[in-house]
Amino acid sequence: MQAAIIKIDNNTHLVAYNDAAKALFSSNLLNLDQPFDYRNAFSLDATFDLSEYDDTIIVLNSQYFLLQKINESSLITFVLQPVEYLKKRLSKINVVGSHAFDIFAVKSQSMQKLIAQAKPFSMQREPLLITGETGTGKDLLASACHQYSPRGDQTFLGLNCAAMPDDVVESELYGHAAGAYPGALESKKGFFEQANGGSVLLDGIDEMSFQMQTKLLRFINDGFFRRVGDDNEVYVDVRIICATKVDLAELVEQGKFRKDLYYRLNVLSLNLPSLQERQEDIAPLTQIFIDEFANKQGITPPTVNQDVIPYLAQYSWPGNVRQLKNVLYSALAQLTSSQLTVKDIVLPAITSTQISLIRDIDNKTLDEMTKNYEKEVLKSLYVKYPSSRKLAKRLGVSHTAIANKLRDYGIGR
Repeated sequence: MQAAIIKIDNNTHLVAYNDAAKALFSSNLLNLDQPFDYRNAFSLDATFDLSEYDDTIIVLNSQYFLLQKINESSLITFVLQPVEYLKKRLSKINVVGSHAFDIFAVKSQSMQKLIAQAKPFSMQREPLLITGETGTGKDLLASACHQYSPRGDQTFLGLNCAAMPDDVVESELYGHAAGAYPGALESKKGFFEQANGGSVLLDGIDEMSFQMQTKLLRFINDGFFRRVGDDNEVYVDVRIICATKVDLAELVEQGKFRKDLYYRLNVLSLNLPSLQERQEDIAPLTQIFIDEFANKQGITPPTVNQDVIPYLAQYSWPGNVRQLKNVLYSALAQLTSSQLTVKDIVLPAITSTQISLIRDIDNKTLDEMTKNYEKEVLKSLYVKYPSSRKLAKRLGVSHTAIANKLRDYGIGR
């Protein structure tokens, strides 16, 4: 992929451009020895100051480009490259694989333990099963495991199996021969063939029908399959990664998931902790999302008021990391100052069904489970009533009793 190159002098007159630039821009913008309106050509805001940026992301023809500026003695060179192309090229570089897990915030012990487990698991050929609540980042973990593995420079494809008809799942995964379906004039390679040598993520594996489960089990066992409507067998070498937000063992007991497939998939398993189980990561995640938002908008990241992290930590985050990101993005999109404060953040109301009543009940006494429930209720209400006096009034008990319970549970510190 040839980069588009445009050169202007100190008076912004166009000095030179290559064929890729000619194909990207209309001819009326590219006139040698004439002023080059780079703001108009690159769709830049009128306030964009060329002297302050060496590179930025722009959108041309509904496609993202990395715009780089190279200063010379009397010339300025612009280099434009499609972001998707750069991402594909970067995936081929081994250094990316060695840093594949750096995208995760790992201040908490639970995440440190997970990543330490994920690295050796990534190097294996056996199927990998990733579990975790919705919004915990199962797809990101699957991608990181692929990049870190010996297959990291090969193709990684993902299919969401949830609520998809069998014929669609079968065609997407295994492909089909010409004439297999009405209107299928040409044969089509499925994900397994396209990702030969790489990895395929099957997200929502719990939603896959018994018929598709049976076909998947056969493929995992020997690597052979047939395209839909074809008698010829095809062999590919693909690492299967499955993700689910439900307990597959429970589905097996209920007769809703094949036992033999479950034991075939559950050889290497990783469980992503909920955000509530890794509260130490809220602070680094908040900074990551703030920097990410600022980078996308081309603005200076706002500072974070000292009360923000404790405020966020009191929320139960039923939507986990994805919900935290959405809440912060919403706040940042409306921010009018250079500092993010508690007043800028709107936390969704917690419904009774979102309070975990049975979290970690194994080997616990009734008193311990009652205290656990009490803690969850106080944490959720403290978001709306952020003081012991307000909370005491809301619950109809004494201020002293609530203050003692907040202290005992470490709420509001």
